[in-house]
Amino acid sequence: MPPMNDVLVAFGSLRAELNVPTLAARLAQHIEQLILRGTLRPGARLIEETIARHLGISRASLREAMIGLEAAGLIAREGNARVIRRLGDHDLVELYEMWTILECEVAAMACLHASASDRSALVGIMNSMEATKDLALFRELNLDFHQALVAPCPNTRLVDAYTGCLKQIRWAGAISLGVSGADTKTSCREHRQIAKSYFDKDQQRVRDLVRAHLSAGAGRSLALRQRSDFRRVT
Repeated sequence: MPPMNDVLVAFGSLRAELNVPTLAARLAQHIEQLILRGTLRPGARLIEETIARHLGISRASLREAMIGLEAAGLIAREGNARVIRRLGDHDLVELYEMWTILECEVAAMACLHASASDRSALVGIMNSMEATKDLALFRELNLDFHQALVAPCPNTRLVDAYTGCLKQIRWAGAISLGVSGADTKTSCREHRQIAKSYFDKDQQRVRDLVRAHLSAGAGRSLALRQRSDFRRVT
């Protein structure tokens, strides 16, 4: 009987193949990006048979991908069909409530574990936000700031929940920014205040500032939904 080490060596070549994402996972990632970029618009119907035939794949793989995106809140059911989820004002309020609750706690936990490299990354993002005149880039950097804020949190389940929430915020275009220079300046100032408390490891102050920042952002985003330029951007 061959020793166990020989058996493990024989199976070793499978490790890389087992780490390759499944077809359903790759499909989910691609469809997610189409949704987040706005290529697939809210309300668009996703006909499994037609899409699967167009891509030359099985309906089972496509259905598995869609079930995952449905669980993530990006796809919804309307009758017997799946559609890109529509977003109303009530949905936006709920998203901001979830974002606020999660970030207050995850960022407060993360600040105790942030390394010098983590703090340097936040400073770099804030500097880039203050330097850019490109609103689209500013919005991306804003999300980068919030993601970097929670990254050092050791609770991976909380970070995963937060990341899923932030994906929906990105898709909704519900960034806590306005279109005017005054709003971007306000956002930058609030970020600096949050960062200072974060670097000081003042957990309660981090919670208070994050809550105030995202609550103000919710109000700005709801107002911007009424503007045609905001609807065009998102």
